[in-house]
Amino acid sequence: MPPGANSCWLSWQRWKMADLLTAHLPDSWHGRRIDPDFRHMVRLSNAYAHGRLDGEHPEEALAIMERFYHKPVPPEQLPDAYGCMVDFYRAGEQAAAGTASEPDNGPEKPPAFDYHCDAGYIVAAFQQAYGIDLTREKVHWFRFRALFAALPEETLMAKIMSWRTMDLSEYEGSMRDRYADLQERFALPAELRGGAARVVSVEEHDAAFLARFRH
Repeated sequence: MPPGANSCWLSWQRWKMADLLTAHLPDSWHGRRIDPDFRHMVRLSNAYAHGRLDGEHPEEALAIMERFYHKPVPPEQLPDAYGCMVDFYRAGEQAAAGTASEPDNGPEKPPAFDYHCDAGYIVAAFQQAYGIDLTREKVHWFRFRALFAALPEETLMAKIMSWRTMDLSEYEGSMRDRYADLQERFALPAELRGGAARVVSVEEHDAAFLARFRH
């Protein structure tokens, strides 16, 4: 957990046990007014997955924070504000926990999706499944994650995630050949399949990044 994120830990734990059906979807986070639209968290995830969040390049996170928070964050509060923004991201991930359709990317599994590479498939899936036009509508991050994780099997995005993560050793003959072809056809770029496209990991990635805010 990064410096400055301790004050946000309880808010994440509170959402970890919250019922999405009964809890108010927050429009403020740890005392700061926010824009909870999914686009900011998708940008955060993309920046992390594609190597644009590191100690040498804090500009990407600063730009996301400018959109995420309603008011400018004073420089001395940047580490805490960044930690709280990541905490909000992770609370959205928790809101999606327990749904069935989105594969669980364990340490040995390839990533099931990438928001940047799969943007068109995701837009089409939400339109097909829920009648939601993601190119026009604002959707709360927690709601977006819950809906994304529960995409029905008939959407192409759900099928693609299943193909990418299936274990081909469980199949034989023509069935194995078919799924191998689908995995190759819908494969993510090699640099993402190597494990970079995981969700934002505060513990692994942010100590050096947060340190830059103090200079």
